[in-house]
Amino acid sequence: MNGKPARVSWGRRAAQWAALAAIVIGAAMAGWNGYWYTVGWMAVKRDAPAPSSPPAASLPAERSAQKDAPLGVYLGELAIPKLGAAIPVYEGVREQELRRGVGHYPASDWPGGRGHVVLSGHRDTVFRRFGELEIGDALIIRTDRAAIHYRIVNIRIVDDDDRTVLVEKARPTLTVTTCYPFRLIGRAPKRCIVTARPVRVDALAFPRG
Repeated sequence: MNGKPARVSWGRRAAQWAALAAIVIGAAMAGWNGYWYTVGWMAVKRDAPAPSSPPAASLPAERSAQKDAPLGVYLGELAIPKLGAAIPVYEGVREQELRRGVGHYPASDWPGGRGHVVLSGHRDTVFRRFGELEIGDALIIRTDRAAIHYRIVNIRIVDDDDRTVLVEKARPTLTVTTCYPFRLIGRAPKRCIVTARPVRVDALAFPRG
């Protein structure tokens, strides 16, 4: 009988240590996620309306010199006038890029060509207001060479394994993707796909970030 209380005491102590470990791990994960949430939130800056310029005759035929940029390099920014925001764009869609801003799919074209441009961002950081966008809203990609103005023509929801968003297009197209539902906690089973068409190209000198 002398050993029985000891076993009960050890069991309680083990449970206490397990509970403490769970609290510490949970706090660490919350702190880590909070840190990257803050990094993404800070990446979105307020965007002042750009001065109007005469519309370019058409998109240039050649692909941008940035097409073969190394992963992680800064390419420009995605401006969303309706949200008053401008978000940095980096080459690649690894977590390293998506934590800092919007990622550009390396296999897709880059504005300046006549192909399909595909960008992606996290719904809980840089695209946390993505659900406010509607058909007809403007998107602008600014590089050190030009500002390409787009108009949203379609918004749809697809499964997370849908790869049709990456296929080639017959005309210049911008596709921006993010996870969906927007406010779901945890892994999102869907993707929100925004499709836009170019309407104007302005030449400009844009400082690289």
